[in-house]
Amino acid sequence: MNRHRPMRIACAALLAVALLLPCGLTTFALEAEPQQTEQPAAVPLPPYPEDMRDELYPADVQTLAVDGARQIIKTYILSVGQSPADIFRDTFERDGWRYTLTDITEKRVSGTDARSHTETVEINTDSNDMNKIISLLSPSLEYQSQDGYAGILTLDLSSVKCEAAGYKNSSYTVTATREYPHLSTNDLSLIPKTITDNGRTLTLDDVTWEAQQTANVDYYDIPSSYRAVAKYTAKASRSVATGYITTADYTGEIVKPVTGDTVYTAFFEGKEINPAPKPTPMPEPTPTPPPATPTPEPIVPDSGDTPFIPILIGLVALAALTGAGAYFFMRRNVKIYRDGFRVLAAKDKISAKNKLIDLSPLDGDCFGIEIDALTAKALNGQTVEVRYGQNRLKHRIAYEGNAYRIEADFAANTIQAVY
Repeated sequence: MNRHRPMRIACAALLAVALLLPCGLTTFALEAEPQQTEQPAAVPLPPYPEDMRDELYPADVQTLAVDGARQIIKTYILSVGQSPADIFRDTFERDGWRYTLTDITEKRVSGTDARSHTETVEINTDSNDMNKIISLLSPSLEYQSQDGYAGILTLDLSSVKCEAAGYKNSSYTVTATREYPHLSTNDLSLIPKTITDNGRTLTLDDVTWEAQQTANVDYYDIPSSYRAVAKYTAKASRSVATGYITTADYTGEIVKPVTGDTVYTAFFEGKEINPAPKPTPMPEPTPTPPPATPTPEPIVPDSGDTPFIPILIGLVALAALTGAGAYFFMRRNVKIYRDGFRVLAAKDKISAKNKLIDLSPLDGDCFGIEIDALTAKALNGQTVEVRYGQNRLKHRIAYEGNAYRIEADFAANTIQAVY
């Protein structure tokens, strides 16, 4: 009976472990499930001030492996007010490689700002003849503003206007003629000395005489009547333009180069980390065993519980390892947030065999997804799929040493990493 007592104790311990193991697994599974109990409403955190964000996050990260060499290229897009001094430059390690910054390149993204413009020009002319004036105007005008806008403007013919620059008084002579026929003699006394023409009084200036009829006397033709053509003159004044001012509009589009964002590209060269060689232990001399002698079978006393302590410790350790393994494989390694990464909405699980995150049971269209560092490292370089109803978005994980965050916006149909 004393020989079988250790076996009974071992069987009892194994039975206790078998009964406790499902309870442990159930406990781990329940801890991984989202809490169903009613909790107080979460208070949204205030947004992080932009002016306190010193570290910049890359817009794109590429990992290249060519002929045994590795390189990580990080692209940063900086707007006005951001400093390239905040770009990450420290040496870091990833997947057994140490990466060191070698170069940073800068590329400025420029654009143009266009707007319509009308420029009015003014010229002086001696006449108001539009044909002559248009011939003096250039059909186009090269324009340059003080604030950097430039362009070629075109003449608008409908805008050409001509006005007198000023006026002055100018004197001139007014003339009129009168005929006086059938005069008996060419005597000036027969001609009026003044006349009135258009309300103006003119004075006799000159007279021309013509024989109107003749008579033959002693074989000579002698005028018997005369016709007088009298010229009358007077001084007058009038207001005349001193010159003309012409204005014309030139219209068109002018453009100005503007400075946009600046793209910085940081190149990190990788060097494989070689583990330090372990010292080779010196072999110990093998002792020569003594000659074998027959050993009698030991008799186990009734109170001998000491040999079973290592067995119990081993069984407890086995149960702990089994529970920890079950927790590792059954735990939820993905956290799902709403409103950025402020409000936890649910948890999910992904693995190398199942890289699908299903958000269909949740409300909303913009989610924050956080994959724990251990899972992100295991899935580095692999593509995960995020599903919301009929919509699917795919993203390739670029692990950088911490929990990996993704922002999925199904309204805009975009997905990107948040560093």
